[in-house]
Amino acid sequence: MKKIAIVVQRYGLDVNGGAEYHCRILAEKLNPLFDLEVITSCAKSYTTWRNEYHPGVSSVNGVKIRRFEVAQERNKKKTQSIERRLRKKTFFHKSLRYFGILPFVEALFNLNDNLEELGNEWAKQQGPYTPALIDFLKVNKGEYDAIIFFTYLYYPTFYGLQTAPERSILIPTAHDEPPIYFPNFKSFFKLPKAILYNTKAEQHFVNQLFHNQGIFSDVVGVGIDEPIYYTRRNVVPEREAYIIYIGRIDPAKGCDILFEYFIEYKKTDTSNLKLVLVGQSFMEIPQHDDILPQGFVSEEMKGSLLQYAAALIIPSFYESLSLVTLESMVAGIPVIANDFSEVLKDHIEQSGGGYLFSNAETFKTALDMLISPTTDFALLKSNAKKYVLENYNWNVVIDKVSRAVNYVSAKN
Repeated sequence: MKKIAIVVQRYGLDVNGGAEYHCRILAEKLNPLFDLEVITSCAKSYTTWRNEYHPGVSSVNGVKIRRFEVAQERNKKKTQSIERRLRKKTFFHKSLRYFGILPFVEALFNLNDNLEELGNEWAKQQGPYTPALIDFLKVNKGEYDAIIFFTYLYYPTFYGLQTAPERSILIPTAHDEPPIYFPNFKSFFKLPKAILYNTKAEQHFVNQLFHNQGIFSDVVGVGIDEPIYYTRRNVVPEREAYIIYIGRIDPAKGCDILFEYFIEYKKTDTSNLKLVLVGQSFMEIPQHDDILPQGFVSEEMKGSLLQYAAALIIPSFYESLSLVTLESMVAGIPVIANDFSEVLKDHIEQSGGGYLFSNAETFKTALDMLISPTTDFALLKSNAKKYVLENYNWNVVIDKVSRAVNYVSAKN
């Protein structure tokens, strides 16, 4: 039985995050097939990186977990300050490249060295800063046939992968966002022995940006199980329709425009449509009779609220897969998604299981279509479910991950 490790920034049943949930369900599926352990931090919250779990070895749903303490909590102001400097310098570089004078200026002022140093400092501040985790990998990397690194954006993956590129598999969960253009990632995305992408859109984006097509890669995504069905909870009266948002309630997830567009819609809406929110809030939620925040809820409660919704709403501009979208579709729930996210746009257009919006007007159109008596709701539900069952199958996912593990271990 091959021995593998999965490195991820945080891990736990009560960790609220799409990539972290993706990591956990994949680890649980792979656990019977490999001698597997998850290597992670003691942090629970990405906003603080505060140590909330005990360091050392433990178990979650039968999966072995090895945790390391975070050496410093997140300094948001310092991280943002470095990020602003990097954005300015990155834009400056692009301008010099456009005018064809970048090589000359670089030679005079050592711009690349300065940018790399600043980018490395950003990765440290981005966190969770776990130098003991990196030291562990340096000493023990030879014990693993393959090491799977989850999410390019965080310190354990950025520095951990550099300790063992020859036995690394990167699941980047990448999308078009400012940090991916930082100079320290230019060489990073050429280091892994294998890369497993969530979608073809992600693969195309990364290949275009880093010209790393020569690395062994595959489009894997994640398997989606058919849902367990629950009785309806009394959050919204039975005869009233509601749309649901599930995830981190955060401007970074597009929730500011969701609230703006929904409140504008309600000014002329006569259907009494509600907006139910599930997830931890990192912003102020507007006080409105038709906006119903539920906070962080159990899986049973989440499943119940999703299964009786008229639609799932995903306002995010940046997604690498969107598990909640796929979970909604397999439950036969249509999805209304942000047209600016290439991944979400692909899900909607390929499935025919929902609607896209790009502004307040198209948001209103999507909701009007959803509740219109002329809409073939049964077809929407059927299209959504069929798309997931055909494209996100656990047997296919496990086979592709196993193939990558075999490829990497054969080269060691």
